[in-house]
Amino acid sequence: MTDAGDDDRSRDSQPADQSEVFGPIDAGALREIRDLFVDHEPLVETASLDDPLNPQTLSIELSDGVGAASTARIDVRWSLTGNYAAHYTDDQGRDFRFDCHPKPDAPKRHFHPPPNAPSRPVEPSCITVREASLVTRAILQRWRYAYTHETFEGINNAENPP
Repeated sequence: MTDAGDDDRSRDSQPADQSEVFGPIDAGALREIRDLFVDHEPLVETASLDDPLNPQTLSIELSDGVGAASTARIDVRWSLTGNYAAHYTDDQGRDFRFDCHPKPDAPKRHFHPPPNAPSRPVEPSCITVREASLVTRAILQRWRYAYTHETFEGINNAENPP
């Protein structure tokens, strides 16, 4: 999702102007990211593209969430220009996002902190790598950190994951 979806959990609510800033979706990158999640995260129940021919979002359903959450989902978008958004949400109504895209008055790589991933303020993201495979591993590492510690505290405090 882009900033337009900050307060909206719908995957299809993105205005056209925000979509143009984000760039066209890279279907190959989404398939690569899907395979990495499936191969490296044992809590993945499903990892599916919203449209197999023209995917816009990869949705990863997890069989458990952070702390009291019993289920969670991570939605990923990746553009041909290397912009991305990875949005965690769980059944306790908690959200966070690691994003990389132009955003006025914010670093290109930024983090929307839990519990509600507000549009503003954002924090600089701890994820500084650029390749889809490395960004995916960094997201998996930060998710695992939160899951293992049963808290979101410190989720964006890593130094250049993975």
